[in-house]
Amino acid sequence: MVFSHLIFLYAFLPLLMLLFFVSKNGAWRRGVLLAFSLIFYAWGEPVYILLMLGSAALNYLFGLLVAACRTHGGKKAALAVGIGINLALLGVFKYAGFAVEALNFLPGLDLPVPEIALPLGISFYTFQAMTYIIDVYRGRCQPQLRFGKVLLYICLFPQLVAGPIVRYVDVEAQMERCHVSVSQINTGLWRFMVGLAKKVVFSNTCGLACQNFFANAGNTVLGNWGGILFYALQIYFDFSGYSDMAIGLGHMFGFTFPENFNYPYIARSITDFWRRWHMTLSGWFRDYVYIPLGGNRCSKARWLLNIFTVWMLTGLWHGAHWNFILWGLYYAVFLVLEKTLLHKVLDKLPGVLRNIYAMFIVLVGWMLFYYEGGQALVGVGKLFGIGVTGFTSTYTGDLFYENGLLLIAAIICATPLGRNLLTVGRNCLQRRTDPQLAYATERAFKTLVIVILLLVCTLRLVGDSFNPFIYFRF
Repeated sequence: MVFSHLIFLYAFLPLLMLLFFVSKNGAWRRGVLLAFSLIFYAWGEPVYILLMLGSAALNYLFGLLVAACRTHGGKKAALAVGIGINLALLGVFKYAGFAVEALNFLPGLDLPVPEIALPLGISFYTFQAMTYIIDVYRGRCQPQLRFGKVLLYICLFPQLVAGPIVRYVDVEAQMERCHVSVSQINTGLWRFMVGLAKKVVFSNTCGLACQNFFANAGNTVLGNWGGILFYALQIYFDFSGYSDMAIGLGHMFGFTFPENFNYPYIARSITDFWRRWHMTLSGWFRDYVYIPLGGNRCSKARWLLNIFTVWMLTGLWHGAHWNFILWGLYYAVFLVLEKTLLHKVLDKLPGVLRNIYAMFIVLVGWMLFYYEGGQALVGVGKLFGIGVTGFTSTYTGDLFYENGLLLIAAIICATPLGRNLLTVGRNCLQRRTDPQLAYATERAFKTLVIVILLLVCTLRLVGDSFNPFIYFRF
C-alpha cells in the first residue's frame, strides 16, 4: 500500500484515525497504530512481514543484551554481533545476487546467481533497528523492556518503507504519550496534502515527461538533458513528497519526525546539496559511520579513505549495482575537491553561478542513478554528445514546448518561493487584523487548499495508472 492510493486515502487512513481517537489511553492507541502498521506492510509484503518482525525481535533482544553486559568489552561484543546479524540479513536479501555476479568475474567461476526478491523498505528499517542498539550501547537511551514498543518504533507505517530514518531516542517519549493536539492535526493534514500534491501532480507528470524525452529524443544532446532534468524533478517530488506525507502523518498521530529535505536544488555547492537532500540518511552515515571511522580528526590519507568509504557505502545502500557505487564515489570526488581546492573559487563566485555549478554536477550524477550497469556511462556520454546523432531536433523542441509550463511550475515549486509567499501573506494579515481573525483566516485558507488538493489528486489517481514510488526499490 502507498500513501497515494485511493484505498489508503479513503479507507485505511479514515478508519485508523477513527479507532485511534476513540481509544481511551496511550496503550490502546499504540495498539491501534501497531495493528494498522502491520496491515500496511502486509498489504504489499505478506511474506516478508515475517522478516521485519524477526528484525524487530532480534534488535529488541540485542538491546537488552547490550545493556545487560557489565563490561565494556562485553557490550562491544554484543553490539558487534547484533550489527553483524543486521548487515547479514540486509546482505542476503539485497546484495547476494550482486556479490555472486562480482565473484563470477574471477577466472573459472560460474556460480549460479540467486534471485531473491527485495523486501519492501528493508534498507530503511534495518538502519533504524541498528540505530536503536547502537544508541543503547552509547548510553543515549535505555533498553526498552516492552517488545511492542520496539516493534512499533521499527514498523510505524508513516516512515516504514521510505523514511525519513527516525532514531529511537527522538520518538521514545512520543510513543509513550501518544497525545495529539488539534494544532498537530491541522499541521499534519496540511503537510500531508502538500506531499500528496508533490507526488501525484508533479512527480508522476515529470516522470511521464522524462520517459518521453528519453524514448523519443534520446538521440540528441538536448533531449538527454531534458530527460535528466525531468528525472531530477521527478525524483525530488517523489521522495520529498513521500517524506512530507510521512511527516504529516506523524503529526496527525502525535509524532515529530525529522526533516528530510530542505530545497536541495537551490544548493550552491555539492556540500550544500548533501546538507539538504535526504538529510536523515546523510546524518545517519555521519554519526554512525564517518565519525566512528575518525571523521576528519586524523591524517589526511585516513580522512580521504573515510570519505570515500562512506560515499561508496552510501551509493551501495541505494542499490546492488555498480552504477550506484560509481554514483557514490562520484560525489566523494567533488566533496573532497570542494573541501581542499574548489571552496576558494566557489566563495568568490556569485550565488547564481554557484547554483549552476552545483546543479550541473547533480544532473550528471542523476544520469548515473537513472541507468543500470554499463548504460549509466553511455547515458553520461550522451549528455556531452557521445553516441547521439545531433545537438537537437524538431521533435526535441516540440517536447520542450509541450512540457514548458510543467517545467516552469515544477522548478518554482522546488524552491522556497511558495513557502515565502505564504509567510509574507501571513505577516501582512497579522499586521492588519487582530490575531484571532488572522488565525481564523489562515485556517480557512489552508482548509480550502487542502480540499482542493484532495479533489485534484483524487481525480488524477482515478484517471492515471502511472503512480510509482522511486525510492521503494531501495
